[in-house]
Amino acid sequence: MRKSKKPQSLLRNNFNFPAFSGLPDEPENEIDLRYYHDGPFGFKPSQHWCFLGEIVDSIGLVRVLLRVKDKDGEVITIGLYTDDRGQALVPHIKIGHTVAVLYGEQHGFLDMSVGIRVEDASNIKIIPCSLEKLLNASDDVGTLRKGKPRRCGSCGKDENASGNTHLRLCSRCRHTSYCGEDCQKKAWVDGHKVDCKALVGVQWFTAKNWRMFHDWFSF
Repeated sequence: MRKSKKPQSLLRNNFNFPAFSGLPDEPENEIDLRYYHDGPFGFKPSQHWCFLGEIVDSIGLVRVLLRVKDKDGEVITIGLYTDDRGQALVPHIKIGHTVAVLYGEQHGFLDMSVGIRVEDASNIKIIPCSLEKLLNASDDVGTLRKGKPRRCGSCGKDENASGNTHLRLCSRCRHTSYCGEDCQKKAWVDGHKVDCKALVGVQWFTAKNWRMFHDWFSF
């Protein structure tokens, strides 16, 4: 019997969250009809998209340049061409954290390299966790949304109203549940402190409709 295909969680969707090779070219070079459609006032986006990459280095003295590794393992440059040349982002830059760029496009820099040029500061955000953690958090949120019963994030006990087992949510991520304070404290030490940041990061994305474009998203 053929195995059913495992549902894809939001951030693993390679259309709305493409690796660098899947990003559209800049419109002045070529209109990518996967992401744009021709309307009465010219071409406009038909869907939303966001590039995700893990920071592997930060270079540049006058202008912030980030070297990031995408979902496919390709390392590319993100150049900050915002009014402050990316200085507002500097306190949040940390190797191993994830950078998200809304509406990123493949750009050719003067040194003949290709990457992403960011001109609007509201289109870029750093999420304080690794890309792998963020993608795994997306999987966890997707599983819960499909109706999987809640269970304690520490001891694994299932929620059972008839058996008087009531779980309470983590007050920060509002995703992971615990059957009591002891389990919550233990889970925090065992790893939820890191996972919590990833789950909070995912929530911004899951709260939006990426398949229908009405207006631009911003961080």
